[in-house]
Formats: sequence, structure tokens, C-alpha cells
Amino acid sequence: MSGPTVYFIYSSSVGHELDQVLQHELIIKQGIQLRKIKLADFKSLHCAKTISHALVWVEENDLAQVLSLAVSKNLSLGVLPVQNQEASVFYKSLGLNLKFDDCLEIALQDDPLCIDLITCNDIIVTSGIHMMNQTMMAEFINNPSDANLWHRSQFHIKRFFHAFTLKPYSVTLTTAKGKVISTAITGLALLDFEKFMPMANLFGPSVSLRDQHLSVALLSPQSILGYLRMTSSPFIKNGKKIPANLGYIRSVSLLISSPVELQYYVNNQKLISKVLEIKVLAQGVKINVGERLREAQYLSDDKESVSCEQLPHSEAKIKYLQQSLPFFPHAQESDFKDLFLALKENAKTTSTFLLLMVLSAMLATLGLFLNSPAVVIGAMVLAPLMSPIISLSMGLQRSDIKLSRRAFTTLLVGTFIALALSATMACLFPVHIVTNEIQGRLNPSILDLLVAVLSGVAGAFAHSRENIAKSLPGVAIAVALVPPLCVAGIGLGWMNQEIFLGAMLLYITNLAGIILAAGLSFMVIGFAPFSRAKKGILLSFFFVSIISVPLVISFQNMQKIEDIRHLVVNENYLAAGEKVKLRRVKVHLGKPMIITADLLIRGMPSAVIISDLERQLKDKLQQPLHFDFSIHLVDEVFSDKK
Repeated sequence: MSGPTVYFIYSSSVGHELDQVLQHELIIKQGIQLRKIKLADFKSLHCAKTISHALVWVEENDLAQVLSLAVSKNLSLGVLPVQNQEASVFYKSLGLNLKFDDCLEIALQDDPLCIDLITCNDIIVTSGIHMMNQTMMAEFINNPSDANLWHRSQFHIKRFFHAFTLKPYSVTLTTAKGKVISTAITGLALLDFEKFMPMANLFGPSVSLRDQHLSVALLSPQSILGYLRMTSSPFIKNGKKIPANLGYIRSVSLLISSPVELQYYVNNQKLISKVLEIKVLAQGVKINVGERLREAQYLSDDKESVSCEQLPHSEAKIKYLQQSLPFFPHAQESDFKDLFLALKENAKTTSTFLLLMVLSAMLATLGLFLNSPAVVIGAMVLAPLMSPIISLSMGLQRSDIKLSRRAFTTLLVGTFIALALSATMACLFPVHIVTNEIQGRLNPSILDLLVAVLSGVAGAFAHSRENIAKSLPGVAIAVALVPPLCVAGIGLGWMNQEIFLGAMLLYITNLAGIILAAGLSFMVIGFAPFSRAKKGILLSFFFVSIISVPLVISFQNMQKIEDIRHLVVNENYLAAGEKVKLRRVKVHLGKPMIITADLLIRGMPSAVIISDLERQLKDKLQQPLHFDFSIHLVDEVFSDKK
């Protein structure tokens, strides 16, 4: 049975393997007549009117030439993979694999599709366009999510170091319908040849080789941190959420111009130019494709789509990014104008601030005297001190002397009000009782500094993001600024140095921790570049370092006290022949150490029993001690049974 005649175009590199095609069972079974044509002779070939199809067995570098000639000679094509050649973007874009038999079966079908021909500076594109600065955007296109742990680790290490080499370029983008966009980008990719790659999945059917439009992704991370966060996000897998700083254009053509030379790749060939003219040719090429491309959905309308809102547009931002990609994002004044105005307002000593300060101080002092956590928490929520502290932090980071001075003055006024009111109320209160609420704020440790740091981060984000501003009461409760200040005031009123210094240390700890953490948060968010914020950051670190010394000592004392308490509580004592046990032990370090505890005993203890117990405790702890026991009579102290 005689079948159709088709051209068989091959390159010299496969000339010795022609029998693999000529004698293939599919060729013989269908009775196909192959007319062999060397690639070098294809250009001068005068095609017969009866032959409309050609098998193509050439290397990837020769595909552009074959596609161009096929259009001029009105031939449809079926492409075959060259052995020992990695699966190229071109084959993947057609829904083909590197299995020779599968490709030959598809290549012989009589149902070709018309595929767009895209050119870049008059070069026919067969394997994409990428800007060199983005290392061919491998972070998105070839993310090794399915690779083994070693290859994924290598990939992410390379991505980390590559982030520090990124340099944004100022470009002007002009679409086919005349829309002009001025921005700065670090990378771009033609997505039409990446249809089945992770990044193209973000844009669904708008990316296609069959719609007479090209689709280009533009990447413009505005910081190294943002780049690392964006390229490691799960959007690649779910294909739903477009990451920040990624632009997208779908058009018939796109003109990219830059004042500087751009290094880019077309078909894996490195090129340099100030202008990239990418366009879809009016006439496509007919190619046999795999089922995956044949079934893929695509937009058939002529609508142009431009989504570049997340790219930098302001002249100041573009100019700033051209210098170098900062580690942290940098926001222009216009980007956070409303926040800055709000922080300036919060830094003022207004009548509302004074009223809230008076009410919160009085409420906190009463709650401390009443030993009522609920009342103290109410005072925390009411207290307005968090606002001037956040304003002071912003002023320090941006070296804004006026804002810093105004916020610091307001903070001093609030501090003085709380100290004065609580001290006055302490003088008027007839009973000097150190309640649990007061006692709990006398021994701050490094853990309290950590609480302040976390609260500072939360406070900065709550002020900078309207959608989480409702979390501010929670931040105020977490850091508890007014209660320790009122405890310090009570110490003043009672003329008790220990209470005043302990509570004041906690207040200053909260203050320093919030200012440092909020400042770092503002820098990470982008409201203060490191070059501008370093003085404020160093000053904050200096104060935190000083505060940390007594806090570390206090934390060590806490550990020591707990060890002593645990040692004393878990012991069964036999004092002068009488069974006794200690409960609710409290340890006060000093010389001598003071131990207060409940003494569990069956009858009233004699002086001999107390003396023998004190001797045993001194021998156990090996240091001078003073004891204060509360007698509790019980029926059974402990059992001898084990």
C-alpha cells in the first residue's frame, strides 16, 4: 500500500542514523514515502504542490531556521527529538517528550495546529526569552520542587547568593496598543514557551502559543529579602496567588527600551541591546503537537492585558532601585504618608492623651492595691503610652529629630503623670500591703525583654497595617506599660527603694525593647532604609545591652531561687524526732538568705524542733539563713511507706 509523500529534513549530526526513521515500522506500515532533504539544501528547495508536510530531525539550534522556511514554503511540520539531547523548552511547549517513537507517531498525524511565531529583534524564538540578570528566571520556571533533597538544597543555596547579584534596570515598556509603562525590572520571561511550567500556570489560559498574542512576565523585587521571600513562597505549586512585584503583559507586541545595555537570552544565546522588540508574526506555522497542548484552553479574543501595578512606577523609586537592590525594602515618603501623619499626631501631648493617662494610672494603682488582675488589664487597655513610643521609634529610625523630640516629651509627661498619681495614692492608702500584682512586677528578667521585643514588632505592624490595627489592645495588654510604672510610683510613695527600682527596671525594659523591635520592624517593612536607620538602631541596641545586664542577673537569680525552693520543698524532715514538711516556700536572696514557708506538723512545735529544722536547712544549703515559718497543724505529715 502506497502512502503519502513527505519531506524528511535532517541535519548532518544525525546523517548516520537515518535508517532509524527510514526503516521504522510506522513508516513502513503506513507506506509513507520519505524524500530526504539535508538542512543545508532546505532553503533552496522548490516544494512540490503535492507535498505539504515535512518531518524535521534537527538540533535545537536549527529549529528557528526550519520554522522560518516552513512558513515561506507553506509546509506543516512534525518534529523528532535528537538523541542525547535534553528535553528543550520547545518540545515541552508542544506537549512532546523525548521518546522517539511517541514523537514520530505524533509527527505523522494529519492534523497540525497553527502555532504562533514570535520574534525578538527579528530572531524567531523557539525556547524563550530571558533577561540574563535573572539567570533565566530559573527560580520560577525550573523550581526543583520534585527534585531530591540534595538538589533542592543546592538550588536554594544558589538562589540565596544570586539574590545579592541582582541589579534592577530602568526600562520603558510599550505595548501594541500604545500603553507606555516606565519601571525598573531585574528579569523578564516570555511565557508562551513556558505554558506547562509553574510560573505560566499563574496566568491560566491567557498564556498560549495559539492566540496570536505574546505573554511576558516582568520581575521587580524591591529588596533582597523580598526576592527570597517571593521565590520561596508556595505560589509555584498552587498556581493561584500572583506574588508581589511581578508584572504581566499580554499583547501582540512589546517594545522594551532602556538607557543602558541589557543582557538577555534568546534561544539560549546571549545577546546585548538597549532595545528588545518582541512581536507575534501575522502568519504562524503548522506543527503536529501533543494532546496536552491540543487540549489546553486559551483565550481567543484580541484583548490586550497589562497588569503592572506591583512594579515600581515613581521616578524616585526607580532611581533608588537602580543604585543597588537593598537588603530590606525601601518605601518612598508617598508610600506611607498616612502612617507618618498618624505617628506625628500620636506624638503630640494632647488633652485626650493626658486624660487617658490620668485614668489609666489611677485605675492601675487601684487594681494593684486590690490585687485585681481584671482591673489592671483594664488599665493596660486604656493606657495611651504605646502610641508615642512607636512614634519615637519611627523618629529614631528615620533620624527625624522633630518627631523624636515631640514623642519623647509626650512619653516623659505620661511617665511623670503615672508616677505622681500612683505615689500620691500610695501615700493616702493607709495599709502598706505588697500584693501579688505588685510583687509580680518587682523582679524583671530577660524574659520580660523578650515580651517587650515581640510586643514592639506587633505594635509596629499594627500601626502600619490598617487591617490589623484592631490588635493594638492586645499589644497593650501584652507589654503592660502602665502597671510597672504605677508600682514604681507606689515605691516612691512608700519610700521603698527596692519596689521603686525593681518596677522601674521593668518599665525601662519594656520601653527599650519596644523601641528597638519597632524600629527593626519599620526597617524590614521598608519605612526606613538601613543607611538612614543605623544610628537609631545602634542607639537602641546600646540601651538594650545596658538593660540586659541586670535582667540576665535577675534571670540567673530566678533559676537559683527555683533550685533552692525545689530542694527544700521535696524533702521529708525529721526534726527532734518529729515529722515535718515545708510547703509554699518563698526564697529571698541576700545575706542572710530569707526563707518563708508553711510548716506542716501534727502538733505545736517546740523551740527544739524549730532549732533542729533550721540546722538541717543550713547544712543542706550551706549558707547563712533566716527563717520565717507559718505553723499548719495536720493529721498526717508524710507516710513511711514507699
